[in-house]
Amino acid sequence: MAGIRALLRKHPNALPDLASKHDIDVICLQETKLQEDHVTDPKLKLKGHVLEKEGYESHWSCSTTKKGYSGTAIFIKRRTADGGNDDNTKQKKQATLGAFFGNKAEASSKDISSDLGEIDVKNLIPENISSSMGKKEHDKEGRIIAVDFPLFSLANLYVPNSGQKLERLSYRTEEWDRDLLNFMAEKEKERGVPVIWLGDLNVAHKAHDCWNDGAKHLVKQSGTTKEEKDSFQKQLDTDGGSYVDAFRHLYPDAKGHYTYWSQRAGNRAPNKGLRLDYFICSKELFEDGDDKKALVRDSYMIPEQEGSDHCPVVLELEIRK
Repeated sequence: MAGIRALLRKHPNALPDLASKHDIDVICLQETKLQEDHVTDPKLKLKGHVLEKEGYESHWSCSTTKKGYSGTAIFIKRRTADGGNDDNTKQKKQATLGAFFGNKAEASSKDISSDLGEIDVKNLIPENISSSMGKKEHDKEGRIIAVDFPLFSLANLYVPNSGQKLERLSYRTEEWDRDLLNFMAEKEKERGVPVIWLGDLNVAHKAHDCWNDGAKHLVKQSGTTKEEKDSFQKQLDTDGGSYVDAFRHLYPDAKGHYTYWSQRAGNRAPNKGLRLDYFICSKELFEDGDDKKALVRDSYMIPEQEGSDHCPVVLELEIRK
Protein backbone atom coordinates (compact mmCIF):
# COMPACT_ATOMS: atom_id res chain seq x y z
CA MET A 1 0.00 0.00 0.00
CA ALA A 2 2.96 2.33 0.61
CA GLY A 3 1.13 3.65 3.69
CA ILE A 4 -2.50 3.21 4.71
CA ARG A 5 -2.77 6.78 5.99
CA ALA A 6 -1.90 8.11 2.54
CA LEU A 7 -4.41 5.76 0.94
CA LEU A 8 -7.23 6.84 3.26
CA ARG A 9 -6.40 10.49 2.66
CA LYS A 10 -6.11 10.34 -1.13
CA HIS A 11 -8.58 7.54 -1.88
CA PRO A 12 -10.99 7.34 1.09
CA ASN A 13 -13.45 5.10 -0.75
CA ALA A 14 -10.91 2.65 -2.19
CA LEU A 15 -11.17 -0.03 0.51
CA PRO A 16 -14.95 0.22 1.11
CA ASP A 17 -15.61 0.09 -2.63
CA LEU A 18 -13.29 -2.90 -3.07
CA ALA A 19 -14.94 -4.76 -0.18
CA SER A 20 -18.51 -4.12 -1.32
CA LYS A 21 -18.02 -4.57 -5.06
CA HIS A 22 -16.34 -7.95 -4.72
CA ASP A 23 -18.02 -9.02 -1.45
CA ILE A 24 -14.70 -10.08 0.03
CA ASP A 25 -14.50 -12.31 3.12
CA VAL A 26 -10.87 -11.54 4.04
CA ILE A 27 -8.79 -8.51 3.01
CA CYS A 28 -5.02 -8.54 3.57
CA LEU A 29 -2.86 -5.42 3.33
CA GLN A 30 0.91 -4.99 3.30
CA GLU A 31 3.21 -2.02 3.97
CA THR A 32 0.77 -0.10 6.14
CA LYS A 33 3.67 1.97 7.60
CA LEU A 34 2.13 2.25 11.07
CA GLN A 35 3.23 2.08 14.68
CA GLU A 36 1.03 0.63 17.41
CA ASP A 37 0.12 4.10 18.70
CA HIS A 38 -1.16 5.00 15.23
CA VAL A 39 -3.49 2.01 15.18
CA THR A 40 -5.20 3.02 18.43
CA ASP A 41 -5.04 6.81 17.97
CA PRO A 42 -8.69 8.02 17.95
CA LYS A 43 -7.75 10.96 15.75
CA LEU A 44 -6.46 8.74 12.96
CA LYS A 45 -9.61 6.55 13.01
CA LEU A 46 -7.97 3.28 12.03
CA LYS A 47 -8.77 0.33 14.32
CA GLY A 48 -12.52 0.21 14.86
CA HIS A 49 -13.10 2.61 11.96
CA VAL A 50 -11.58 1.30 8.72
CA LEU A 51 -14.14 -1.07 7.11
CA GLU A 52 -16.11 -1.13 10.36
CA LYS A 53 -19.36 -0.08 8.66
CA GLU A 54 -18.77 -2.78 6.07
CA GLY A 55 -18.77 -5.40 8.82
CA TYR A 56 -15.09 -6.33 9.23
CA GLU A 57 -12.94 -6.84 12.31
CA SER A 58 -9.34 -5.72 11.94
CA HIS A 59 -5.97 -7.01 13.15
CA TRP A 60 -2.69 -5.12 12.82
CA SER A 61 1.02 -5.91 13.05
CA CYS A 62 3.54 -3.06 13.21
CA SER A 63 7.29 -2.64 13.03
CA THR A 64 9.01 -1.99 16.34
CA THR A 65 12.41 -1.23 14.79
CA LYS A 66 11.68 1.63 12.40
CA LYS A 67 8.99 4.29 12.20
CA GLY A 68 6.84 4.49 9.09
CA TYR A 69 8.11 1.11 7.93
CA SER A 70 6.65 -2.21 6.81
CA GLY A 71 3.53 -3.39 8.68
CA THR A 72 0.57 -5.62 7.79
CA ALA A 73 -3.16 -5.61 8.45
CA ILE A 74 -6.01 -8.05 7.92
CA PHE A 75 -9.77 -7.46 7.80
CA ILE A 76 -12.09 -10.43 8.35
CA LYS A 77 -15.85 -10.37 7.73
CA ARG A 78 -17.44 -10.45 11.17
CA ARG A 79 -19.75 -13.44 11.57
CA THR A 80 -21.62 -15.08 14.43
CA ALA A 81 -21.86 -18.77 15.22
CA ASP A 82 -25.60 -18.75 14.45
CA GLY A 83 -24.84 -17.97 10.83
CA GLY A 84 -25.37 -14.21 10.74
CA ASN A 85 -23.21 -11.14 10.31
CA ASP A 86 -22.96 -8.92 13.37
CA ASP A 87 -23.93 -5.92 11.25
CA ASN A 88 -26.57 -7.81 9.24
CA THR A 89 -24.71 -7.09 6.01
CA LYS A 90 -25.17 -9.44 3.10
CA GLN A 91 -23.10 -12.60 2.92
CA LYS A 92 -21.62 -14.44 0.05
CA LYS A 93 -23.42 -17.39 -1.48
CA GLN A 94 -21.28 -20.24 -2.75
CA ALA A 95 -20.97 -19.89 -6.50
CA THR A 96 -21.73 -22.78 -8.80
CA LEU A 97 -18.79 -24.25 -10.68
CA GLY A 98 -20.06 -22.63 -13.88
CA ALA A 99 -19.80 -19.19 -12.37
CA PHE A 100 -16.04 -19.54 -12.03
CA PHE A 101 -15.65 -19.80 -15.80
CA GLY A 102 -17.57 -16.59 -16.53
CA ASN A 103 -16.89 -12.93 -15.92
CA LYS A 104 -15.26 -12.64 -12.47
CA ALA A 105 -16.57 -9.20 -11.59
CA GLU A 106 -20.07 -10.16 -12.72
CA ALA A 107 -19.99 -13.38 -10.71
CA SER A 108 -18.78 -11.51 -7.65
CA SER A 109 -21.63 -9.02 -7.82
CA LYS A 110 -24.39 -11.54 -8.50
CA ASP A 111 -23.48 -14.42 -6.22
CA ILE A 112 -24.65 -12.70 -3.05
CA SER A 113 -27.29 -14.02 -0.67
CA SER A 114 -28.56 -13.27 2.81
CA ASP A 115 -27.42 -16.69 4.00
CA LEU A 116 -24.69 -19.25 3.46
CA GLY A 117 -27.00 -22.07 2.46
CA GLU A 118 -25.76 -25.32 3.98
CA ILE A 119 -22.25 -24.01 4.65
CA ASP A 120 -21.29 -24.12 8.33
CA VAL A 121 -20.57 -20.51 9.28
CA LYS A 122 -18.12 -21.73 11.93
CA ASN A 123 -15.72 -22.53 9.09
CA LEU A 124 -15.53 -18.79 8.34
CA ILE A 125 -14.72 -17.75 11.93
CA PRO A 126 -11.01 -17.67 12.93
CA GLU A 127 -9.87 -19.95 15.73
CA ASN A 128 -6.57 -18.14 16.34
CA ILE A 129 -4.78 -15.01 15.10
CA SER A 130 -1.07 -14.31 15.61
CA SER A 131 1.54 -11.81 14.40
CA SER A 132 4.55 -14.00 15.06
CA MET A 133 6.63 -16.45 13.06
CA GLY A 134 8.35 -17.44 16.27
CA LYS A 135 11.59 -15.68 15.32
CA LYS A 136 12.40 -12.31 16.93
CA GLU A 137 14.56 -11.21 14.02
CA HIS A 138 11.53 -11.53 11.70
CA ASP A 139 8.66 -10.59 14.00
CA LYS A 140 10.04 -7.16 14.94
CA GLU A 141 9.26 -5.72 11.50
CA GLY A 142 5.50 -6.47 11.54
CA ARG A 143 5.62 -8.56 8.38
CA ILE A 144 3.19 -11.37 9.23
CA ILE A 145 -0.33 -11.98 10.47
CA ALA A 146 -1.30 -15.66 10.63
CA VAL A 147 -4.95 -16.70 10.90
CA ASP A 148 -6.15 -20.22 11.67
CA PHE A 149 -9.54 -20.96 10.13
CA PRO A 150 -11.07 -24.40 10.80
CA LEU A 151 -10.41 -25.65 7.25
CA PHE A 152 -7.09 -23.95 6.52
CA SER A 153 -4.43 -21.60 7.89
CA LEU A 154 -3.63 -18.31 6.18
CA ALA A 155 -0.59 -16.03 6.54
CA ASN A 156 -0.62 -12.44 5.30
CA LEU A 157 2.99 -11.48 4.47
CA TYR A 158 5.13 -8.54 3.49
CA VAL A 159 8.35 -10.33 2.52
CA PRO A 160 11.53 -8.26 3.05
CA ASN A 161 12.85 -6.40 0.04
CA SER A 162 16.47 -7.30 -0.68
CA GLY A 163 17.37 -3.61 -1.00
CA GLN A 164 18.63 -1.37 -3.80
CA LYS A 165 22.18 -2.63 -3.29
CA LEU A 166 20.99 -6.16 -2.37
CA GLU A 167 22.26 -5.57 1.16
CA ARG A 168 19.48 -7.80 2.60
CA LEU A 169 19.61 -10.48 -0.08
CA SER A 170 21.26 -13.12 2.10
CA TYR A 171 18.93 -12.35 5.02
CA ARG A 172 15.90 -12.65 2.78
CA THR A 173 16.87 -15.86 0.97
CA GLU A 174 18.88 -17.71 3.63
CA GLU A 175 16.91 -16.74 6.75
CA TRP A 176 13.46 -15.31 6.06
CA ASP A 177 12.48 -17.64 3.20
CA ARG A 178 13.78 -20.68 5.04
CA ASP A 179 12.09 -19.84 8.34
CA LEU A 180 8.81 -18.95 6.64
CA LEU A 181 8.74 -22.31 4.87
CA ASN A 182 9.45 -24.12 8.15
CA PHE A 183 6.73 -22.10 9.90
CA MET A 184 4.07 -22.90 7.30
CA ALA A 185 5.06 -26.57 7.00
CA GLU A 186 4.99 -27.00 10.78
CA LYS A 187 1.60 -25.30 11.01
CA GLU A 188 0.24 -27.57 8.30
CA LYS A 189 1.56 -30.63 10.15
CA GLU A 190 0.29 -29.56 13.57
CA ARG A 191 -3.21 -28.55 12.48
CA GLY A 192 -3.70 -31.20 9.79
CA VAL A 193 -5.27 -28.70 7.36
CA PRO A 194 -3.90 -26.95 4.25
CA VAL A 195 -2.03 -23.64 4.43
CA ILE A 196 -2.02 -20.49 2.31
CA TRP A 197 0.54 -17.72 2.40
CA LEU A 198 0.01 -14.56 0.45
CA GLY A 199 0.88 -10.93 -0.08
CA ASP A 200 3.79 -8.96 -1.47
CA LEU A 201 6.37 -11.74 -1.74
CA ASN A 202 8.85 -9.44 -3.51
CA VAL A 203 9.91 -11.78 -6.30
CA ALA A 204 9.06 -12.00 -10.00
CA HIS A 205 9.41 -15.75 -10.28
CA LYS A 206 9.00 -16.72 -13.93
CA ALA A 207 9.74 -15.10 -17.29
CA HIS A 208 6.07 -14.18 -17.74
CA ASP A 209 6.11 -12.38 -14.38
CA CYS A 210 8.37 -9.59 -15.66
CA TRP A 211 7.57 -7.28 -18.59
CA ASN A 212 11.22 -6.98 -19.68
CA ASP A 213 12.52 -10.42 -18.78
CA GLY A 214 16.08 -10.88 -20.02
CA ALA A 215 17.16 -7.29 -19.45
CA LYS A 216 20.76 -7.31 -18.18
CA HIS A 217 20.12 -5.14 -15.11
CA LEU A 218 17.53 -7.56 -13.68
CA VAL A 219 20.16 -9.96 -12.34
CA LYS A 220 21.20 -7.25 -9.86
CA GLN A 221 17.74 -5.80 -9.17
CA SER A 222 15.81 -6.65 -6.01
CA GLY A 223 13.00 -9.08 -6.76
CA THR A 224 14.47 -10.42 -9.97
CA THR A 225 17.79 -11.94 -8.88
CA LYS A 226 18.56 -15.59 -9.47
CA GLU A 227 18.98 -16.09 -5.72
CA GLU A 228 15.45 -14.85 -4.98
CA LYS A 229 13.89 -16.88 -7.78
CA ASP A 230 15.73 -20.03 -6.73
CA SER A 231 14.73 -19.56 -3.09
CA PHE A 232 11.09 -19.15 -4.11
CA GLN A 233 11.26 -22.25 -6.28
CA LYS A 234 12.77 -24.19 -3.38
CA GLN A 235 9.72 -23.35 -1.28
CA LEU A 236 7.41 -24.65 -4.02
CA ASP A 237 9.47 -27.83 -4.47
CA THR A 238 9.28 -28.82 -0.79
CA ASP A 239 8.41 -32.51 -0.34
CA GLY A 240 8.13 -33.08 -4.06
CA GLY A 241 6.03 -30.01 -4.77
CA SER A 242 3.72 -29.62 -1.79
CA TYR A 243 3.00 -25.92 -2.45
CA VAL A 244 1.52 -24.23 -5.49
CA ASP A 245 1.56 -20.69 -6.91
CA ALA A 246 -2.20 -20.43 -7.41
CA PHE A 247 -2.31 -18.02 -10.35
CA ARG A 248 0.52 -19.66 -12.30
CA HIS A 249 -0.90 -23.13 -11.61
CA LEU A 250 -4.26 -22.11 -13.04
CA TYR A 251 -2.85 -20.04 -15.90
CA PRO A 252 0.62 -21.43 -16.73
CA ASP A 253 1.02 -19.53 -20.00
CA ALA A 254 -0.68 -16.25 -19.10
CA LYS A 255 1.31 -13.14 -20.08
CA GLY A 256 0.92 -9.50 -19.14
CA HIS A 257 -0.65 -10.18 -15.73
CA TYR A 258 1.27 -8.05 -13.23
CA THR A 259 0.63 -6.74 -9.73
CA TYR A 260 3.21 -3.91 -9.49
CA TRP A 261 4.16 -1.01 -11.74
CA SER A 262 6.78 1.67 -11.09
CA GLN A 263 4.97 4.96 -10.59
CA ARG A 264 8.19 6.92 -10.99
CA ALA A 265 8.69 5.48 -14.48
CA GLY A 266 4.99 5.80 -15.39
CA ASN A 267 4.81 2.09 -16.18
CA ARG A 268 1.18 1.37 -15.28
CA ALA A 269 -0.51 2.73 -18.39
CA PRO A 270 1.70 0.75 -20.82
CA ASN A 271 1.50 -2.28 -18.47
CA LYS A 272 5.23 -2.58 -17.92
CA GLY A 273 5.02 -4.41 -14.62
CA LEU A 274 6.10 -7.23 -12.37
CA ARG A 275 4.08 -9.93 -10.66
CA LEU A 276 5.26 -9.64 -7.05
CA ASP A 277 2.05 -10.58 -5.19
CA TYR A 278 0.95 -14.19 -4.82
CA PHE A 279 -1.19 -16.80 -3.16
CA ILE A 280 0.89 -19.89 -2.34
CA CYS A 281 -1.33 -22.83 -1.40
CA SER A 282 -0.99 -26.40 -0.24
CA LYS A 283 -1.31 -28.58 -3.32
CA GLU A 284 -4.26 -30.44 -1.82
CA LEU A 285 -6.39 -27.28 -2.17
CA PHE A 286 -6.45 -28.07 -5.89
CA GLU A 287 -7.28 -31.75 -5.48
CA ASP A 288 -11.01 -32.42 -5.64
CA GLY A 289 -12.65 -35.28 -3.77
CA ASP A 290 -15.63 -36.17 -1.61
CA ASP A 291 -13.62 -35.50 1.54
CA LYS A 292 -12.43 -32.03 0.47
CA LYS A 293 -14.03 -29.14 2.34
CA ALA A 294 -12.00 -26.26 0.83
CA LEU A 295 -10.93 -25.94 -2.81
CA VAL A 296 -9.24 -23.21 -4.85
CA ARG A 297 -11.47 -22.23 -7.76
CA ASP A 298 -9.74 -19.19 -9.19
CA SER A 299 -7.11 -16.49 -8.72
CA TYR A 300 -6.82 -13.20 -10.60
CA MET A 301 -5.80 -9.53 -10.37
CA ILE A 302 -7.85 -6.34 -10.18
CA PRO A 303 -5.49 -4.00 -12.09
CA GLU A 304 -8.01 -1.15 -12.32
CA GLN A 305 -8.03 -0.66 -8.53
CA GLU A 306 -6.48 2.69 -7.58
CA GLY A 307 -4.59 3.66 -4.44
CA SER A 308 -1.21 1.94 -4.72
CA ASP A 309 1.61 1.01 -7.08
CA HIS A 310 0.41 -2.58 -6.50
CA CYS A 311 -3.03 -3.94 -7.35
CA PRO A 312 -5.18 -6.44 -5.41
CA VAL A 313 -4.84 -10.15 -6.09
CA VAL A 314 -7.86 -12.36 -5.44
CA LEU A 315 -8.16 -16.00 -4.40
CA GLU A 316 -11.59 -17.63 -4.71
CA LEU A 317 -12.13 -20.59 -2.41
CA GLU A 318 -15.11 -22.92 -2.47
CA ILE A 319 -16.13 -23.93 1.05
CA ARG A 320 -18.30 -27.04 1.21
CA LYS A 321 -20.72 -28.28 3.84
